[in-house]
Amino acid sequence: MDILNRERLEAHYQKILEENREAILKGGVGDDYLVHPQRDTRMALALVIRIAPPICDQIEAFLDELKRLEPELYYYPAKDLHITVMDILRGIPDRPVPDNIDDYIRCIEACAGTIPPFRIAFDGLTMSDNAVMVKGYYEPALEALRRRLRRAMREQGLLLEERYETFSAHVTAARIPGRLTAPEPFLSQIADRRPFGEMEVSSFELVFHNWYDSKKKLLARIPAGS
Repeated sequence: MDILNRERLEAHYQKILEENREAILKGGVGDDYLVHPQRDTRMALALVIRIAPPICDQIEAFLDELKRLEPELYYYPAKDLHITVMDILRGIPDRPVPDNIDDYIRCIEACAGTIPPFRIAFDGLTMSDNAVMVKGYYEPALEALRRRLRRAMREQGLLLEERYETFSAHVTAARIPGRLTAPEPFLSQIADRRPFGEMEVSSFELVFHNWYDSKKKLLARIPAGS
């Protein structure tokens, strides 16, 4: 498997953990929207990769271990696990599906059609002060797709609200609603390196969804090229 810049990805994931270690050991930063979900009306447009069932099974088995330490966390169900290829329109309250959604679909279809299927390996975990993430390592085609999407959307005058140029391929698996009750053993579990497997990516989903992907509308399923 020809992983794109594995050293950079590993350094990126490790930096997230190290920069947040002190905050994690203090219990982390809670997400009030998870405590009061009725207040959360944020919706966004994103291109995502769904996680293959065998990988989901491995992630869910690990989450079961975490639940024994921290049962009150928000654990993503298998149907919501995903990798964000690109945040196209950021999450804002009561945002509607854009009127020109067909233009976005045509643009993404054209770009994805030039990219062959590729593989992603899931190996180990990292953590911010609020979220647990499975680390993903991918072949160059994913980065090529991101570059082509950014260029094509600019050239076609399509609004792109990417907060930053996405580089990683992580899967957010859990979030902290309040505070960790056992931060040290929890962090030890996160640092316990383990593989979750590999999958081939041959299609993408354009979704209109909330921050946690628990509320979503599938707008298009878009295949990669041959």
